Amino acid sequence: MTTLSTRNRLSTLSREITALTDRLAPASDDAILRSLNAMQTAGMTMPQGIDPGKLLPVYKYALAGVPACGLSAATQKLIRGDYATNANVLLGTIPKPPVLAALAKGEAAATRAELARRRDLAEALNPTVPAAERSPEIRERVRVRLRQFRAEHTAAKAMGAAPRETPSPERAGALAELIDLPDAAEVMCEQRAFRAGVERDMAHPAGRGMVMDLTMEVASDAA
Repeated sequence: MTTLSTRNRLSTLSREITALTDRLAPASDDAILRSLNAMQTAGMTMPQGIDPGKLLPVYKYALAGVPACGLSAATQKLIRGDYATNANVLLGTIPKPPVLAALAKGEAAATRAELARRRDLAEALNPTVPAAERSPEIRERVRVRLRQFRAEHTAAKAMGAAPRETPSPERAGALAELIDLPDAAEVMCEQRAFRAGVERDMAHPAGRGMVMDLTMEVASDAA
């Protein structure tokens, strides 16, 4: 059962996720116009080669889908001259549409990363995927994977692979958990981290063999 403190934390995370999602909403036409007006008011000149009559449509096209928070942050930094070391930015001149779009996307990256962290934490606190019995389709995929491991293991022994240490019970249990993980539309952060660790083990020849041995032991019921 979810504790009161966990529910409170989830409620806070929900509000934070909503706020971050709102900040990452695409910049509206009014926001783009305000950005251009602010830079012009600060004395910045329009870039050469753009028809003044097509100014707003061109910038709207380049900034389509760009987060409003990124555009706002980029506009403020341009006015303050914070991009002085950026070779693509000419001080005193409004950046061309693709440059302004790239700057805005870069400024929004931190907000995107923070939103991802908040979502991962919310999923960790409130798993939505029940630990249900594995379906026949999932079990068949386990069997196929097991057969592949066995074939590779046999081939490795035939080539005279060096003996390996007996794996620990903890490692065997971890791989058992991996096989028992249900398929989900969105894998939680703990599962991603666990799978990444297994992939690192398998990347090393000795570690790969250990994973194959353990998989055969803990997945024998699935065969």
